[in-house]
Amino acid sequence: MTARGIVLKKLMVGMLLSLACTAQAVEYVEGLDEWPVMSLQQAVQRGLEQNFTLQAASLDPAVARRDVTVEEARFDADLNAAVSAAANRQPDTLLFQEGSGKKYAGEAGVGKKFHAGLDASLALKTTRSTGNTGQTVRSPEYGTALVLDLTQPLLRDLGRSVNTADIRKAGIGQRQAALGYLDQAQRLAEAIETGYYDLSQAIEVYNYRIESRELARELVEGNREKLEVGIIPISEVHEAETAVAGRDELVLLARQQVESVGNRLKGLLGIIQEYPLSRNFYRSEELPEAVLPVPELEASLGRALEDRPDLESRRLEVESNQIRLEFDRNQLLPRLDLQATLSVNGVSGDDGNLAGNVSHRDYFDSVDHTAGADGYQWFAGLKFSYPLGNRSAVARYEQARLLKRRAILSVKALETTVETEVINSLILAKRSLERVKVAQRFNELADRTMRQEMERLAEGLSNTFRVLDFQERLIDARIRKVTALADFNKGMASMARATGANLERFDITPILPDEEILHDK
Repeated sequence: MTARGIVLKKLMVGMLLSLACTAQAVEYVEGLDEWPVMSLQQAVQRGLEQNFTLQAASLDPAVARRDVTVEEARFDADLNAAVSAAANRQPDTLLFQEGSGKKYAGEAGVGKKFHAGLDASLALKTTRSTGNTGQTVRSPEYGTALVLDLTQPLLRDLGRSVNTADIRKAGIGQRQAALGYLDQAQRLAEAIETGYYDLSQAIEVYNYRIESRELARELVEGNREKLEVGIIPISEVHEAETAVAGRDELVLLARQQVESVGNRLKGLLGIIQEYPLSRNFYRSEELPEAVLPVPELEASLGRALEDRPDLESRRLEVESNQIRLEFDRNQLLPRLDLQATLSVNGVSGDDGNLAGNVSHRDYFDSVDHTAGADGYQWFAGLKFSYPLGNRSAVARYEQARLLKRRAILSVKALETTVETEVINSLILAKRSLERVKVAQRFNELADRTMRQEMERLAEGLSNTFRVLDFQERLIDARIRKVTALADFNKGMASMARATGANLERFDITPILPDEEILHDK
């Protein structure tokens, strides 16, 4: 080589080194060592405690409990009281003089509806009246009566099951609210677990992308040394540098995926977001290895049909509709009520006789007469009513029958969905496990081939293109294994939730807020 050729070669090498230094001047924030590590157990526990949507759902059972209280309160005793005053003035046509009078009345009582349908009330009534008409015997006159009123349905609204239907439905609603909260907690735990595995996968892929780029950089450095001594052409350096640039982009894309997945996981955990987004991220632990054996389909499906809270809630809906159906069937009957009234009363006051003698009696004398049952009154009768056609009751009964049928079909539909979820989860877990085994073998072969090709390159029997290709195959094999392992763990997480057992795996029992906390809020 001439002196001029040597100078040109050195200038070209210098330009390449300058360009490489310029490209490497771009700073990337790499490495996740500054991020704190959060275990999967901690992530699930934190999410169940801080997720805002789940906190809102935890209030549903307390709301439903109030519905039960409202329905039970219909059978509470009812205190009532009333006072009144009246006055009148009218001419006496016989004596050609005006007559007048005043009357004051008051009563206090208690009423109650019983579960059998009986309406009962007991009231103490008292009056005081004065007047100067010819019909007035006593002035003032005091009256006291203790009155018991009873109304007992004999057909419609008869029986405890009919009159407590709303209470039982509200109780079922309360149980459904608790099951809904449990179902939402299980689904949140599955979402957190899946997001956690996604983050673990993204971090491992990110690390492999960095490793891939570093392999390309080492190749660039080796090629530069060979170029200086004239062993390889400059195109070999260009090819290696192009690979570095392309793998730089893959590193950035992998970092983007890590931050996106981590940000979604933070949202599930109820962690307030901050800017820049790279702050306060959490680093997951490495993906756990595949654990055998995978659950059997028959056992998993049996547990799912027995333990799934959403399925239990649907079955309770059938029970609730059955209660409504029985109530509306009773409403088809005519109304026949037994009515009865019993009262004891006493009267007292100032009265006179023909001799002009006046007898003085006060209010307490009327009370004594009442207590002695000097006067009494009773009434008993039957009251019948029936709307012609009874179309409203018939329509409600038919509606209740259709709603029950719909609820039964809804249960069957959910059972089919549960079966599909369990089977798909098993398919994902089993096939992913097979992929893990295949990827492991592929990874071993790719690693061995890569080492062999590097030896050939050192001996001058290979080139940059082949080495870069084998590097990509090796990284691709590792990423395939990570992906398969993440899918296996996500399949197991889905299986655990599909069978209603995912919280048991973490030894976590979601706790509803107690009444003191609710009142404090």
